Amino acid sequence: MDNMICGNRNRTSPAPFRMPVLLLALCLLFLAGCGQGASLPAGRKSEKGYSLPEIMVIAMTEQNRYEEICTDQIWNVEIAEEGENFASYLTGQIKNFMEELKIMNLLAQDRNMSLSPEERSEMAAAAAEYFGNLTAEDIEHMGVSEEDVRAVFEDYCLAEKLVEELTKGIDLEVSDSEAKVITVMQAETADRQAAENLSLAAAQENADFEKCASDAGLSATTRQLGRKEESQEFEDAAFALSAGQVSQVIESNGTYYVIKCISDYDEEATAARKKIIFEERKRKAFKEIYDSFREGINLTYSGDPWNKLELGSGRYAAGADFFEIYRKYSGK
Repeated sequence: MDNMICGNRNRTSPAPFRMPVLLLALCLLFLAGCGQGASLPAGRKSEKGYSLPEIMVIAMTEQNRYEEICTDQIWNVEIAEEGENFASYLTGQIKNFMEELKIMNLLAQDRNMSLSPEERSEMAAAAAEYFGNLTAEDIEHMGVSEEDVRAVFEDYCLAEKLVEELTKGIDLEVSDSEAKVITVMQAETADRQAAENLSLAAAQENADFEKCASDAGLSATTRQLGRKEESQEFEDAAFALSAGQVSQVIESNGTYYVIKCISDYDEEATAARKKIIFEERKRKAFKEIYDSFREGINLTYSGDPWNKLELGSGRYAAGADFFEIYRKYSGK
């Protein structure tokens, strides 16, 4: 989405809950069990959502991030598939994020969870830095107080703590086998005979796979491969190879492949993939609990803050990045 709108500009990686294009609110959370879900407390059908000043704490960080990547021309860009401009689209995504954050804090309250004195102290320090970086003009535009800022930092911290607490008793272990990543060189063709010729030639001692592919009129590419990324036939053949071995012809969905294994275990890539799988399992486990709790809760707002939020109306809070400051004080 960013590249489509802004071109190939460099950008930093988002924080764990940060909205890449925001398309997630918090964990989709994790913005996305311990059990079969939380029961709704009696009478909890309507809850108060965040105020406009609290919303502005997140909104200004996201506004500035997109303007840094895409310039201030981004706000009137039309998003064809959404039928709206980017300012309207991002406002909707921020609303999703803030509502997820609020619901997670309600769930934490339902589970009698709260921040420790040390965590509150860290978030107070984070809020002080954020607020201290605001100019008088920023404060006036956002209508924000240091108390508003602290409330958002505390809620964000509690949301992260909630995910950890509700998933820590669940077996989320990921084995090396299921996370394993290998490096292969491969060629593909619709011509079985060309694939047979390549397999035979490349299997010879000291054969150069890329040259053999070229001689067969094919192109060879090198890639990393994890499980469940290709058809079962392709995966079985690839992961059965040891480093240096060449496969027989593999037929999959009408295409013929020949693979040479360059590395039968990429330790760094496997560790990274293991982390991704673990976080996805955690997300799913948490989401089961969250979805059950979320059903039936209606957030209400005072003063219609979402219609008052105007993105792209000027650059404010340029020296206060919520997520960067959060990482600094939380250590996450």
